[in-house]
Amino acid sequence: MSATADIHAYTKAEDVFAACAEFLVERLAAAVRDRGVARIALAGGGTPRRLYQLLAHRYRDALDWQAVEFYFGDERNVPLDHPDSNFRMARLSLFEPLGIQPHRTFPMISDQQRDPERDADAYEVALRRWTAGKVPRFDVTLLGLGSDGHFASLFPDTPALAERERLVAVNPVAKLHGHRLTLTFPVFEAARDVVFLVLGNDKRPSLARIRDGLAELPAERLAAKRPTHWFVDRAAARAP
Repeated sequence: MSATADIHAYTKAEDVFAACAEFLVERLAAAVRDRGVARIALAGGGTPRRLYQLLAHRYRDALDWQAVEFYFGDERNVPLDHPDSNFRMARLSLFEPLGIQPHRTFPMISDQQRDPERDADAYEVALRRWTAGKVPRFDVTLLGLGSDGHFASLFPDTPALAERERLVAVNPVAKLHGHRLTLTFPVFEAARDVVFLVLGNDKRPSLARIRDGLAELPAERLAAKRPTHWFVDRAAARAP
């Protein structure tokens, strides 16, 4: 097992979501208490939807949610109201139920879905604005794990893996026949806490490689570089 991977495995998916929610609330509340604001980069896709619903209902009174700023680790190249939009999923399951003010949420894609390079540039400016030009230090980055070892939209054999200067990249992904916007390795490396949420049999081989301490695929490289927290179900945790 990677010396920096703290893996929490639970039998039921609902227990995974509950434990991850508890961890996130604790970290965000501490950030608000210590610095007056908490900043989180959210994961997209279908897996975190239930987590966001728990946060919006069971934990709605656990902290001052209006002191949290919500960013994204990656985004699909679709309009904000598209069913595949990570922002739309978070808006419906988290932002609207909590009544989060729009100026506390930061979508990667502009309303008009401008040129992706311009959207990436604008997001970089937004991130550097609160860091005096330095690499931002999120309180939490929430991530998923792909069966191919990718996280955010840092897929194997894609150019953004080598990016060390930019915070946001437009990453072409051949197998998806398109591109994604994604934060880059320096941002995830700098975060105070990196949290992976992983469920399902198809993730077993990738998680096993993390346990074995490999450092080849994107998620393995991150886990080898810095401490990470993993909230996983039994299906993903079992040896392949």
